[in-house]
Amino acid sequence: MNPSCRKLLRRHSRVRQVMLSAAVASTCSSAFAQSAVSVSGAVDAGIAYVKTDSASQMQLATGSIAASSLVFQGTENLGRGYNAFFLLRTLFFTDTGEVSANRLYGSESKVGLSGPQGRIEAGRLFNPTHQALVFKSPSQSNFAGAFNMAIGGYQPYWNDSLRYTTPNFHGATLAVQHSFGDTGVSGNNNAAGTAYAINYDLGKLSLSGIYETVSTVALPAVNYRAKRSTVMGVYDFGFMKAHAGFFNENHGGVGAPLEFNLAILGVSKVVTGALRVTAEYGHKDFKNSSNQANYVGLAAFYSLSKRTTLYSQINLIHNGGAAQQGVYRGIVPRPGENTSGYLVGMRHTF
Repeated sequence: MNPSCRKLLRRHSRVRQVMLSAAVASTCSSAFAQSAVSVSGAVDAGIAYVKTDSASQMQLATGSIAASSLVFQGTENLGRGYNAFFLLRTLFFTDTGEVSANRLYGSESKVGLSGPQGRIEAGRLFNPTHQALVFKSPSQSNFAGAFNMAIGGYQPYWNDSLRYTTPNFHGATLAVQHSFGDTGVSGNNNAAGTAYAINYDLGKLSLSGIYETVSTVALPAVNYRAKRSTVMGVYDFGFMKAHAGFFNENHGGVGAPLEFNLAILGVSKVVTGALRVTAEYGHKDFKNSSNQANYVGLAAFYSLSKRTTLYSQINLIHNGGAAQQGVYRGIVPRPGENTSGYLVGMRHTF
C-alpha cells in the first residue's frame, strides 16, 4: 500500500473514533436525562371553632383540606414505553410537627412498574374505596367532606399491598388490589383484604365502582369479615359539577361494629378563575338501630396563586339515636348530641 493511502486510512480512523466518542457521550447523557427525582409537599393550617350541645373550643386546625405532607418521588424511563417509579409520602401535623400515626411514611410508600400492559404497584397503598370517596367528593376536603362519615368503617391505606391497573380502554380502567394483612403474625389474617375497582372517565362523566372484602381479627372476641360496596360519580354540566355516591358496609362473623349505609350528594362550582365553592350532604344510617347522622358541609377555596389557597369551611352534624358522628378532629359528641365546626385556613404546596 502506498504512503498516501495509509495516511488517508489513519485520518478516517481518527474520524470514526471521534464519532464513536460523541455517540457514547450522547447515549450516556440521554440515560441520565431519563431518570428524575423530585421533592414536593404541602403545609396546611387554620383556626377552627368546634362545638357540641354541651361543649365548645377554639383550636389550631391542621390538615383540614388534606394532611400536610412531604413527598419524594421518582421515575426512570426504561425504554419501549416502560417506566420504573417510586413514591414516599410523609404525613405530619402542622401544629406539633409530629408525623401521622407514628409512621415515617403515613401515606403511601410504594415502588412499581408501568408500561403498555398496565401498571403494578407494591407497598403501602391507598385503598381504592378511599380514593373514590375523596377525589370525587365536592370539596375533596377532610373538614367539609361527607366522606369522613365512612372513615372508621374502612381503612384509607392498606399495608403489605399489591395492585395491578389495566391500560385505559376508551376511558375505563380496571384495578385489583390485595393486602396480605399482618404478615408478621403467623397464622393471623387481620387486615387481609382484596378490592376490585372500575373507573370510567370520558367527557363530562367520571364514575367509580369498588367492591372490597377485609378481615378483622383480634382473637378471641373479634373475628369478622367486612364487605363494602361503593359507587361514586361526578357529572360536569359546565356551569357546575354534580356529585353523588353510595357506600354500603356488611359484616359476617363475631365482634363486628354496627353496619351502615352512607349516601352523599353535592355540587361544586368555579365562581371565578380563583374562587371555587362547594356544598354537600351526607346521610349515614346504621342498620338494625335508630342511630343515624345527617351532615351538611359548605366550603369556599380562594387561590392566591398556583401554590397558595385560602379557605373557609363549615360543617353541621345532626345525630339521631345514640350516634356520635363528630367534626373532623373536633370534640367527640355524647350519644345523640349535635355538633358543628367553623374554620378558616391556608394551604401552601411546594
